[in-house]
Amino acid sequence: MPKKPKKTKISQSLMKNLYDYVIGNMCGKKFEALYMGDANIPPTPAMNLGNWFEFVATGQLPRDGKTPEPKRLKSGKLSIDYVRMESQVENFHNMMKGNGFEIISTGHVFKKNDIATGIADIIARKDGKTCVVDVKTSGLLDDRWHEMGWNLDALDQKDKLLIQAVHYKFLAEEEFGEDVDFYFAVFSTKNEHDCMLIRINVDEDRIQQHITDIYRASQLLEEQIENGFKSTKKHRDCVKCFLKENCEYAINTPEINEVYY
Repeated sequence: MPKKPKKTKISQSLMKNLYDYVIGNMCGKKFEALYMGDANIPPTPAMNLGNWFEFVATGQLPRDGKTPEPKRLKSGKLSIDYVRMESQVENFHNMMKGNGFEIISTGHVFKKNDIATGIADIIARKDGKTCVVDVKTSGLLDDRWHEMGWNLDALDQKDKLLIQAVHYKFLAEEEFGEDVDFYFAVFSTKNEHDCMLIRINVDEDRIQQHITDIYRASQLLEEQIENGFKSTKKHRDCVKCFLKENCEYAINTPEINEVYY
């Protein structure tokens, strides 16, 4: 009798992208390639810069396991963006040491939960407590309005950022059997002196709601697998998709849109 396919565990990024697919903001074929297959999105320049910074700062490799290479000038010197982030590496170490973090491990995979998973950038100890630290690079440290902006006055409204804090706190507390703190360590890609350490305080009600959301996402994922993932068939999505060269559903010509006035 053939083995039943292994059930896909729910990560925080899968949850976000699954709901985006359901409401029509992500192509099902792209979702399927990323989470049901073994595809990796080719890193954009911004992603590579962040991956390189995190590798140099913590030793953690990107998800694809490849050592990120910095962009260099013809002279062989680092480009200005990488010079800036090289300075931020020192800021990272000062941030960890100055705030009393003892790094225990990097790239920690949460394995205890049966249906949810995640990879923590850093597991550390601080003031006798276990902590999860997630490292971010961004050009939006002061941005209040962008959904990925880090302005502190509006951060509690940024669900796409904060779901990671809830997800990892839940998994870490289950795995380590103790109360766990969660921190974002955020480093500007525009200013080598600008960085922030943010502790996200998550209440128990939000944890319980997130557990419910994980089960809902798992059920929704199974339904979508059974029904088949559908292409959005939108030129603006296809033209920038890494699958476009080999996707039978790719739309290579802008479609006609109609407006009634």
